[in-house]
Order: sequence, then structure tokens, then C-alpha cells
Amino acid sequence: TTDLISDTPLTQRLQTFLDKLHARAEEMHAEVQVSAQSVADADTDPFKRSFLQFKSGMIAQFNAILQKGSGVYQKEVAPKASPMELMALSQLFNDWHISVLNMMTSAFDHVVERDLEREYTEIMEEYQRYKDHFHCKQCGGKLEIQTFYFTAAYIACPYCRTQNTFDPGTKVRMVEHLARPLAELRCRGLYQTYKQERKLLGAKGAEESYRAYVLALIGEMDNILPGLETQHQNFCNRLLDDYQRFEVFDN
Repeated sequence: TTDLISDTPLTQRLQTFLDKLHARAEEMHAEVQVSAQSVADADTDPFKRSFLQFKSGMIAQFNAILQKGSGVYQKEVAPKASPMELMALSQLFNDWHISVLNMMTSAFDHVVERDLEREYTEIMEEYQRYKDHFHCKQCGGKLEIQTFYFTAAYIACPYCRTQNTFDPGTKVRMVEHLARPLAELRCRGLYQTYKQERKLLGAKGAEESYRAYVLALIGEMDNILPGLETQHQNFCNRLLDDYQRFEVFDN
């Protein structure tokens, strides 16, 4: 009986229609595998806006396929099916939907959108070059920079007392936005440990594990962006307080 139902004209038409949509989704998935990393690598914008536009466009196309298949099934196929046919049609549609959805959600898994360690290395190399060639605009004396300045700062010349503007530039200023995601990347092992403990022990049982992760995170942020230790400590306190209030307390 099942074979007869799966061979009805309505089922065959749906199968043909979904196969065509599936083939298009496979083409798109293959296109992403080939070109997405190149698009990401070519995008020099720190916020990867060109790559994100490409990604959004591809996701929109996947969604359009899902919506088209769902719309035809709901409006043109299911209402015409007998109760027995509907079982086979429903299974056919669900299998198709899951397959296309998996392609969409996994399409960009292989893409490294940003190489944060490389970005940070390039920033610090540029900062070092600027710092090593920083001289007084009045007397030409070499000015030693002991503090890390990622924004413009006034530096007094020790020889002639002239105020000089030390401005390492736009690229160096981006380090402020890089500190947390890079620190999170460096601490991902501790974060995974915390997530595993939380799954087994709950929020309260995993509290010490979370604290260890947060302290390591703040330590890395201090290393990446020295000079903002007070702000980082305030951020640390807020994370730990929020965990107590919204995670442990609610559980």
C-alpha cells in the first residue's frame, strides 16, 4: 500500500518539484564552499561588511527555496491529498525540508570570517613601527612611549617640553573592539569546560568553572589591551554579578 501511495501522480509531482529545488540548494551550497572563504579573505573591512552582505544574500536565497517549497506543499499539494497520501507526502516534504535546512545552516561552517590573532599581530606591528619613529615635532628628540596608547594622547618632550600628539592611527584604535572576541577565542577551552559542567551540574554547580573562565578572559583582555585594567575589572565584576543574579538565583 505504501508503494502505491508513493507512486500516485500527486506524490510524483511533489517529488519532481522538490528535487529541482533541492538541486538548486546543492548548487548554492557548493558555491559557498568554493567562494565564501575567498570573499571573507578579500574583505579588509574590520567589520567584514562585504562578506556579511554576501552571507546574508546566500542565506536569503536558501530561505526563499524553503519558503517556495513550503508554500507549494501547504497550498497546492496537501489540500488535494487523501488521508493515506498525506502521510507519504508529509514524510517526503519533511525529509526535503530538513535536508535543505541543514545545507543552509552548515554552509558557512568552514569559513573563518576573521583571523583575530593575525589582525592583532598586524595592529601591534603597526603600533610598534609608529612608536619607534615618534620624535618631537619641535626639537626632533626621540620620544619614548612607555604606556600603550590606542587613541590619541599628548606626550611632553623631555628635552624641550613641547606637547606632541601621539596618534597611532585608525587601525590601532580597532584593538579596543578586538580585545573581547580575541580573549574569548583564547579562552574557548575553559568556556567549553564550563558549558560541559553546567550541562551536568546546573548553573550553581558550574559557578566555579564559570568564574575560572571569566578571570582568564579578563586576564587575556588585560594582555591584549593594557592600560584598561580598571575597566576590565569592572566588566569582570558585572559578568560575575549577572551570573549570580540571573543564572544561579533563577535556578
